[in-house]
Amino acid sequence: MNKPKPTCIIRPTQLEDQKSIRALLSNFKLPLEGLEETKLWVLQSSHGDIIGVAGLEVYGNQGLLRSVAVIKSLHNQNYGTTIANYVIGEAKKSQVQDLFLLTTTAPAFFNKLGFKEENREKIGGNIANSVEFISACPKTAILMRLSLA
Repeated sequence: MNKPKPTCIIRPTQLEDQKSIRALLSNFKLPLEGLEETKLWVLQSSHGDIIGVAGLEVYGNQGLLRSVAVIKSLHNQNYGTTIANYVIGEAKKSQVQDLFLLTTTAPAFFNKLGFKEENREKIGGNIANSVEFISACPKTAILMRLSLA
């Protein structure tokens, strides 16, 4: 698992982070719907700025990785990989066996993290009833899965 860059920390979100998180997610047209049910972590710079975010929803032994975003000026510098891998580690700690995500724009990024495309129509369990699956993400979003078992 990648460690945060020395000038950054990863921490759980706080109430005062909500405005920055929502702005960051909106910049990438990522859904805000259902965020209140999501455990979120932020990547914070040494100056106190939120430069990235990622979230996890746990449904028994299934998990949903969502809302992974890093400010555009820091793309391709491994910040996205760092925060995504951190949340994957949190999913493992939560006994998640299969971690899923829905994406319309970043399948190549998530493929590099080990996620593989899955047939969205065949997904079962409580995760299929999540806000992401039901309404927040378009039906055209690609479903990807990472086995953690």
